Amino acid sequence: LDDGWCAALDRDSMRCTIYSWRPLICREFELGSDDCLEERKGSARAYLDG
Repeated sequence: LDDGWCAALDRDSMRCTIYSWRPLICREFELGSDDCLEERKGSARAYLDG
């Protein structure tokens, strides 16, 4: 999301709502790590560039 939060995160419980089906990127990187944030930025850029 634009505010930096994952769209699959339930902000009330702070739990992933798609944990069992989460994408590979979520399985490979620790939440909020530098690598995670860089990958998310790259994915967002690729999506926006279409």
